[in-house]
Amino acid sequence: FETNSSENKTTNDNKISLKIIFAPIMVGVMFLIIVQGMLRDGVTTWMPTYISETYNLGTNISILSGILLPIFSIFCYRFAQILNRRRFKNPIICAGVFYAASVLASLLLLVTSGKNSAISVLCSAILAGCMHGINLMLICMIPPFFAKYGKVSTVSGILNSCTYVGSAISTYGVSVLAKNIGWTFNLAIWLGLTVIGMVLSFIFAKIWENRFAKGEL
Repeated sequence: FETNSSENKTTNDNKISLKIIFAPIMVGVMFLIIVQGMLRDGVTTWMPTYISETYNLGTNISILSGILLPIFSIFCYRFAQILNRRRFKNPIICAGVFYAASVLASLLLLVTSGKNSAISVLCSAILAGCMHGINLMLICMIPPFFAKYGKVSTVSGILNSCTYVGSAISTYGVSVLAKNIGWTFNLAIWLGLTVIGMVLSFIFAKIWENRFAKGEL
């Protein structure tokens, strides 16, 4: 009887895990995290190269410009915490606000590309910083909501893996596109991704409020 009970518990546990993984809200969040991973690591990894190739600056100067990225990342981490706690109390809509800010940063980066290196560095730093704020909201703030299902660790692991998927895509994708098509096309893709992330964040935020907040997956 104990064996049957244990098997039934495992079966039910697996069913709950699958239900969570394929729930609309989880699929949406996973996609947003992949986009975030693509943008965060794409900008962080390739921004010095972009600055060097676009403005013909020395490698040392280009790398030095990357100092702004961690500074903005720390600021956005803290700001995201305060914003969600005091204003939104919804990590997905807070992520949507940061996606909206990243739309403006990536648009300005695109239209001023090749014209002013300082603006390009600043926009890149803001874009990367916004992605860190989104990372905090989606990967750190969402898993605790699944404590009622006993799946905090499972959800945390799944969401973390999505970041690495996005990172892997950008690490190789940006290099190929920049080499074969040019940086302008790359910047346009970054802009498109931020727009997609913003729109979907606000859509999924409504699903979060209407379904998940009521205990429905």
